[in-house]
Amino acid sequence: MSFNHRSVFARTGLSVAVAMSVMSSAAAAEEVYKLGEVVVTAARTAQTVDETLAPVTVINREQIERAQATSVTELLNQAPGVQIAYSGGPGSKAGVYIRGTKTAQTLVLIDGHKANTAGAGEAALQYLDPDQIQRVEIVRGPRSSLYGADAVGGVINIITRKGNGDPKLTLKAGGGSRGTGDYGLNFGGESNGTRFNLGARLFETQGYDRTINKNGNEGDDDSFRNKSISGSASRVFENSVEIGVNFAHAEGKAEYDMACSIFGCSSWNGSPTTYFNQTSGNVYIKLPVTAEWDMTFDTGYVKDKRNEVDNEYGPSNATNERYNISWLNNYMWDQNQLLTGGIDYSNDTIDSSSNYLVNERYNTGIFIQNLSSFNSSDLQIGGRYDKNEAYGDKTTGNVSWGCELPQDMRLVLSYGTAFRSPTFLDLYYPSGPNPYLKPETSENAEVELRGKLGTSSQWSVNLYQNDIKDMLLWDPNAGRVENIDKARIQGVEFAFDTTVMDWKIHTNLSFLDPENRTSGKQLERRADKLFALSADRDFGPWTMGGTFRAQGSTWDDAANKKKVSGFGTFDLRASYLITKELKTQLKVVNVMDKEYTTTDGYVDEPRGVFATLIWSPEL
Repeated sequence: MSFNHRSVFARTGLSVAVAMSVMSSAAAAEEVYKLGEVVVTAARTAQTVDETLAPVTVINREQIERAQATSVTELLNQAPGVQIAYSGGPGSKAGVYIRGTKTAQTLVLIDGHKANTAGAGEAALQYLDPDQIQRVEIVRGPRSSLYGADAVGGVINIITRKGNGDPKLTLKAGGGSRGTGDYGLNFGGESNGTRFNLGARLFETQGYDRTINKNGNEGDDDSFRNKSISGSASRVFENSVEIGVNFAHAEGKAEYDMACSIFGCSSWNGSPTTYFNQTSGNVYIKLPVTAEWDMTFDTGYVKDKRNEVDNEYGPSNATNERYNISWLNNYMWDQNQLLTGGIDYSNDTIDSSSNYLVNERYNTGIFIQNLSSFNSSDLQIGGRYDKNEAYGDKTTGNVSWGCELPQDMRLVLSYGTAFRSPTFLDLYYPSGPNPYLKPETSENAEVELRGKLGTSSQWSVNLYQNDIKDMLLWDPNAGRVENIDKARIQGVEFAFDTTVMDWKIHTNLSFLDPENRTSGKQLERRADKLFALSADRDFGPWTMGGTFRAQGSTWDDAANKKKVSGFGTFDLRASYLITKELKTQLKVVNVMDKEYTTTDGYVDEPRGVFATLIWSPEL
């Protein structure tokens, strides 16, 4: 389990820098997928999961297909320390809480590029298509020293599908409860040295009534329609220079309820609808300078456009756009010493029906990190400086040390600082600029013990404490967002993966103490307990599996007066290989038809049955 850079590069079959940059994960992702063990998000350099000095969860393409997931949040909801708070069914806003930090404190990347909007600070994961994802890497714990703002709770890196092997076409058609239809195709592979992939999907459902009370606009089904397309292409030339491009686009509409029991809109009879349009893409080039030094240039674009119509507060719209450029260098200055450094630049703009005094800002970040490997331990030290046009300068850092122990165990100690940047809404809405607003800051200390049992079992235990200062919260007295609170989040996570009688089992358990230190109350919408268990097995042409997930009670308000009960749900799935080219899938969600909610005033998905047919020349 000892960290060794040269062994990693040899296994991937890539040169030093070609193996590493997460900002160029478009090309590296397929190598990662074939190995099944290598990740790039934790250190912006290629490492196996065993070698990382951070708690990492990888959801690869095989697991995505087995899960038959229709949304990214459905995949994330099974990862250690991850909690999802829905505001209804498919297409509804979904809050992602990693280790008790809120959505805007989690950095979401798409092919290495930030997807959090500058307006509200959240990434619209509910509109992303799992069929167009190669893999998801989830790093728990702060990573601002590598990526800058918003990586307080962790980083979610979503890598879109890449081509590999002989070109082939895959067709999918399915449907089920609540008038759901799911149709898609994917064509990808490698031809004459060029890897490519093109995917498209149409997902639509009539949905269900999302709210508990049946007043006003509540009581109607809330439909969702999403059309998406993605593509990638890359090529390595004879001089080892690599050029690649990725893009993804989704558009559609999502109906929703106003939750009148909460917002007091009981007389409203409209049909509130969000029309969304999302686009992301990047172009990169990798240049080997010497045998020890590689550099990567990567430029990207992300756009999030939404129009809200027919709600009680009148129509509104917002378009968030971000342009970014990255220059990443990797230099192996000694056999067991790897230096990574570079510059990130981004420019954010927002065009909204709300009047902002300022609607544009830039950010420049300079970072450096060194990875060292010794006889029985590894050391990672890094730091970053960010200069932002709106909120000033910020410096963050991290240090992690891993030590080999007897019985195939490893101890990892780490400390890191992070910050969350104020969004445009925080800074300028609703009453003009707040010149005194500062970024949130955090300090996180963690101890991890991980190990193996035989050849098919891995386990880990993580204890951590995250202290957050200058929390950005709405101040009703001031009528704007202020730095008014402190928080302390303590937690312990257990994870265990094994194979028993050919059943592949993944399970994790988290205990959390998320306290607002100013008020002494529990942070709202954070469950104090999370548990997930998944099991899958092949029976010849059959595959069978299921997932059980449970979470403890939460408070839906800062004053801890609105309590949301805990719950547990159970899903089943199966597939059958009819011929070598044709497969059928069946999934039953919420088998026991449990009535539950993750957000006060809303209901989560009732029992549903869904079936799918998949055709491909090579299943």
